[in-house]
Amino acid sequence: MADDRHENSRTTYSMGYEAGAVRRLHRFTAETDAAYLLTHLKAGMRLLDIGCGPGNISVGLASAVDPGEVYGIDISETQVELSTEAARDAGHSNARFQVADALNLPFPGNHFDAVHCHAVLMHIPDAMAALAEIKRVLRSGGILGASDLINESAFIEPDFGNLKGAIAMFAAGLTANGGHPQIGKELGAKFSEGGFAGIESTGVLETWGTSPGAAEFTDFWLSGAFGPTFGDKAVARGIATQEKIDE
Repeated sequence: MADDRHENSRTTYSMGYEAGAVRRLHRFTAETDAAYLLTHLKAGMRLLDIGCGPGNISVGLASAVDPGEVYGIDISETQVELSTEAARDAGHSNARFQVADALNLPFPGNHFDAVHCHAVLMHIPDAMAALAEIKRVLRSGGILGASDLINESAFIEPDFGNLKGAIAMFAAGLTANGGHPQIGKELGAKFSEGGFAGIESTGVLETWGTSPGAAEFTDFWLSGAFGPTFGDKAVARGIATQEKIDE
């Protein structure tokens, strides 16, 4: 990793896999986080889920295309193991998972009817290269469904302890790692630039307003945004001080 500002050009997961970050990944489902795509899926389709994580969304997609096939990839072997377990527990024999990089998809061209990626492009320094790979493996007339973060739209109220500063620190850390904290609002333009057509843009508001939700959010931030993988790098790069993180 010659350039510490942008690690390298390959896919990384800035948040790491501390317990709180992984627990957050388990919160996602196809019904809540890929509903916009479900309406376009049909039985018998072959679908690729990029950045499948623990497989919560993947198993829902597998239900939607059954008896078609879902192939999930992730850069983390532990996440692939969790996905495989989730599919097995849900009885989805039509879902398969493997370790792979979004910049080098191990599939032939024109192979998939649909591709899904949730909170993935925000972590890839060369997002356009990832979109080119997706376009390569997607058949003519196929569907790409992607959703990502718009960090500047995030807020915490009340703002005790300068929590707005924590959100800003997250954006700065993600940028320093080559990521794109505002890419959610840029997806339409990037898809157009990448040669995709028939683009439809929607939005989803994720809330943490219940007491269990607030506790889950706190768990994620303490273990993820302020954990060793992300927080220590933020300190090393001068984005934050340990005192500010402790505060």
